[in-house]
Amino acid sequence: MDPLLQRRESLLAEIARLSPATAGGKPSYQIDGQSVDHTAYRLSLYRELEQLERLLSAQQPPTERFDRGWT
Repeated sequence: MDPLLQRRESLLAEIARLSPATAGGKPSYQIDGQSVDHTAYRLSLYRELEQLERLLSAQQPPTERFDRGWT
């Protein structure tokens, strides 16, 4: 399997795991002067996923579309 596709699958799994709508969703918190920002982490995963989608899209061969119109 293509490494980009593998990374995409792992990103999707991690996003699903961190999603607040699922039981595994985690809120951000601060403890002993250290903060854990799950929201920022989740957003960084979305950004990486967007970049991967662009790379995967660029690897696809160009396609042609033919439309017919009547007047």
